Amino acid sequence: MGLASGLAEYGGGVTSYQARLRWRLALAWAAATLGLAGCASAGVAPVPSDSAVAPSPALPGVCLDRLGFEQGPIERLCLPVGVELTYRYGAARTLIVIGPEAFGPTVLEYFVATLPGLGWRLTGQSATALTFEDDVWQGAFVIGDGVWGLTVRSE
Repeated sequence: MGLASGLAEYGGGVTSYQARLRWRLALAWAAATLGLAGCASAGVAPVPSDSAVAPSPALPGVCLDRLGFEQGPIERLCLPVGVELTYRYGAARTLIVIGPEAFGPTVLEYFVATLPGLGWRLTGQSATALTFEDDVWQGAFVIGDGVWGLTVRSE
């Protein structure tokens, strides 16, 4: 579903949970895509294994604070070891991370397994998308068009 169809569906008065979920994912995808024109980190960087921390003993990962992010819930957002990143952006109220689509299913499975244990509530899930939140932050993860994207923001 594209952004235009999400706008049309949402603007047409459809207020079901599924329509809202699709709208949130479309906005997250648009934010991640538009963010590519902003302050991008060049190159592909795999998540290092030497700085791994373990959100759970069975699922080692690296939290965003160890990947150079400085603001936001960076100690509670972790990625599986070995995942490649092609873009990252961090600001006071917005985090964006993008990587190659091939790693998307691995990241999605990892988030489903680890986010609840790190204080996040899962609010929506499909085969290629996930939304989650806590009392301050809202997050969306999507896979498609050759990339996976994560956007986390606060009001």
